[in-house]
Amino acid sequence: MTRFSRMTPPALLASLGLLTAAAALAADDKPTFESLDKNGDGKISLNEASNNDALFVAFKSLDTNQDGELTRDEYAKYK
Repeated sequence: MTRFSRMTPPALLASLGLLTAAAALAADDKPTFESLDKNGDGKISLNEASNNDALFVAFKSLDTNQDGELTRDEYAKYK
């Protein structure tokens, strides 16, 4: 039988605080346009966006002119 140790309330609160802070930092960590534009053509293709799961999911709604690429202006609207 496995026994679980109990965390003290202050330790539990500290752990939750660290998790919340890490999630907030991750949400604000938007990659730069240049880091996503791997071939340097000034646009982010769907293939280039596939390296970032959240951007890949949002790609279609961000690509307002539906040309299959994100311009700087279109990417600026991301998050």
